[in-house]
Amino acid sequence: MPDHEIARRMLEAARRDLQAIVNMRDPELFRDEIFGLHAQQAVEKILKGWLAHRDREVPRTHNLRLLLLLLTQAGEEVTGEWDFVDLTPFAVQFRYESWDATDAPLDREGVVHKVNALLRRVNGIIDGASAQASH
Repeated sequence: MPDHEIARRMLEAARRDLQAIVNMRDPELFRDEIFGLHAQQAVEKILKGWLAHRDREVPRTHNLRLLLLLLTQAGEEVTGEWDFVDLTPFAVQFRYESWDATDAPLDREGVVHKVNALLRRVNGIIDGASAQASH
C-alpha cells in the first residue's frame, strides 16, 4: 500500500527547498553552489515522495539518476525528468568544492520553472490517487 504520509511529507519538504531557490535567483546574492544544492534537494525529495507513493523503498541517496531509474522500474514515465540528473553533483561535490567559474552559470529561472512543474505533476499524481482511494 502506498505511503501517502511519507509522500506528502517529502513534497512539503520539497516545497521549502523550492521556495528557497525562488528567493535565490540573484547570482550576486547566492552562488550557484548554494542555489544548485537547494534545487537538487527539492528534486530529490519530490522523486522520493513519488517513490513512497508507489510503495517503493526510498533509498538514502542523493543520486537523482538512481531515483529516476527506480521510478522507471515502478512503471512511471520520467522521460522529461532526466535533465535533473545534472543537479546531482550539487548534493555533495559542490558542497565542498567551488563551482568552476568556467562552467556555464545555472539557468535559474529555467530550473525554478522545471522544479515547480515537477512538484505540481507529482502532487497531482498523489492527490489523484488519494481521491480515488477515498471513494
